[in-house]
Amino acid sequence: MSHLLNDLNPKQKIAAQTLKGAVLVLAGAGSGKTRTLTYRTANLINNGVSPNDILTVTFTNRAADDMKAKISKLIGSEIIDEMNLGTFHSICLKILRENLKKVNRSEGCLIYDTKDSIAIVEDIIFDFGLEETEYDPKMVFNIVSKAKMELVLPAALVEEYAQPDNQGSEHFYQIVSTIYKEYERVLANNNCFDFNDLIKKTIELLESDQEILNKYQNQFKYIQVDEYQDVNHSQYHLISLLARPQNNIFVVGDDWQGIYGFRGADISNILEFEHDYPEAEVIKLERNYRSSNNIISASNQLINNNSQNKVKEAWTEADDGAPIFVARAESPLLEAKYVCKRINNLVDFYNYKLSDIAILCRSHFQSMQLQNQLPKFKIPHQLVGGVSFFDRQEIRYFVNYLKLLVNPNDRLALKRLFRIEVHGVGEILLSEITKYARENKMKITDVFESPTVVKGIGNNKAANIIEFQRRVIDSIFDLREEKLPMHKKAMELYERVDFDQNVLAELDDPEGRKKYMNMFLEDMADFQKNNPGRGLYDYLLINKLIADKDITEDTQEKVKVMTAHSAKGLEFPVVFIIGAEEEVFPHLKSLEEKAAGLNPYAVEEERRLFYVAMTRAEKLLFISFANRKVSGDQGQYKQIVPSRFLYELPEQRLDFTSVESKKGGSGIQMRKNVEVI
Repeated sequence: MSHLLNDLNPKQKIAAQTLKGAVLVLAGAGSGKTRTLTYRTANLINNGVSPNDILTVTFTNRAADDMKAKISKLIGSEIIDEMNLGTFHSICLKILRENLKKVNRSEGCLIYDTKDSIAIVEDIIFDFGLEETEYDPKMVFNIVSKAKMELVLPAALVEEYAQPDNQGSEHFYQIVSTIYKEYERVLANNNCFDFNDLIKKTIELLESDQEILNKYQNQFKYIQVDEYQDVNHSQYHLISLLARPQNNIFVVGDDWQGIYGFRGADISNILEFEHDYPEAEVIKLERNYRSSNNIISASNQLINNNSQNKVKEAWTEADDGAPIFVARAESPLLEAKYVCKRINNLVDFYNYKLSDIAILCRSHFQSMQLQNQLPKFKIPHQLVGGVSFFDRQEIRYFVNYLKLLVNPNDRLALKRLFRIEVHGVGEILLSEITKYARENKMKITDVFESPTVVKGIGNNKAANIIEFQRRVIDSIFDLREEKLPMHKKAMELYERVDFDQNVLAELDDPEGRKKYMNMFLEDMADFQKNNPGRGLYDYLLINKLIADKDITEDTQEKVKVMTAHSAKGLEFPVVFIIGAEEEVFPHLKSLEEKAAGLNPYAVEEERRLFYVAMTRAEKLLFISFANRKVSGDQGQYKQIVPSRFLYELPEQRLDFTSVESKKGGSGIQMRKNVEVI
């Protein structure tokens, strides 16, 4: 192992050899932080530390898989299964599954995603007789989600979030507190967690049971956290709990890349690490192995305009390379044509592949013109962050049948099947059925057996409900008792409920959807083959936790189109940043929050995001903006102000171009213009 550490540069080597105590590694973009973390893990094991005693937490499954692959190359793949390496959610799920009874759950417990959770909140608001115009389900769920991330209980919601001396605000949060409390009751009754529960319930478990806390503190003797700048309050609290009393905590991050404040991340966690651990050693990885010197120097100058910064300076031994190309187009349409023309030139004359190129935007709506133009220029592209395979409507529908097969207490899945399958029975009657079951301490499925006991349900509606009970619910419950392999049980259920006729036939493009259903069933069969000891429960849990893994799964030659947030952790030889305009990048909301005094650092996070976008580029970086765009119903043009970030870049490292319409045609002409901004 000692000779392997010679592959590292001096700072990386110091980090990989520092095995005890609190360590903060400030790792700039492209500085080899994953490599350093990987070698340190291998070095711990080489020094006699059991793999089971090391807890390594990442933020994405992609990062976890990458790290596992690299560790396997260093010390062999047989060690991987012994390690505790994964995302916060997967690590916490493992702890919770070992202690389900202590957190008021039982075997078969599943995870609700955001769509599931909002659906539950919608039902609660409906049952409480509240107006959705006043209590928007998505907004209410966001408040509950924020409260869970900040470990705020329902009883404390008013005190924590209501505006002081504002009766309207206090009343609103009192109602939301009641919804939050009911939401928690429904989750427990349905034997499910939501995503925030995975961390929150783990913390509650550890804080309520000293014996269990001691068990995991003794097990996780060495804790490593990747992307520490992105941890939120509950994640920070969890890691702090587990690290005691040894405080062998090794965190890697870059305050310059803290871009998830809107999701609850708190950059002060990395900025104040030495305050939390006064004996901490700080190691800076400042050498960049990714980008040209022009890109690094320009991005350094940009980010140094922030006040919330640790002192460091990224550098490289690479040449200056090409300048950063900044283009002003007459309109968003011409901007899109400019990008397409540049891409074709790069592919046709400079030997770049389509897969070498990424187009980054602040928000997906910005890319609409581009998505229209790319096919016209015969450029294949992949929109990263679109509808994922497991989010397709037909697959989400069928997963509800599978959820009931695993967890018969999942009332949300039951209600969804009812809405899909039973025609002529609306939300009001479904609410009445639920209410009748609750008041009479019955299961909802027992009410389905004789639905006329509920006021408003006549013989015709009752016949539909009873048919649903016989064909769907009874089939699911019968299959629970049958000893069949997972994928065969799923295929049998598919046939018994006649999914093709009763569901797919009611949707658009049933034949196309059928192909995706076949792919889904084949995926289950592959999972069974590759994981002989696991079943349907594991398959459903794993697919809830891997939402980020298919982000770039398309391996064909295509240009990637994605938001700057989605590009975090990726790198491309060529990067285009479009829409570099005030109120777009930086986003209007950040400007408003700063102006109103709500968040004085809102624009600083936008600058960090622009820095992240710039530092995805290895060789070529293009930044563009439109000079004007159509605004309002009258089709009037509005002048656009270039992003303030452009003015913060060193002019000597930029190349300016203006993009205009060709007279008498639909083409564009480009000319050098030093007065672009």
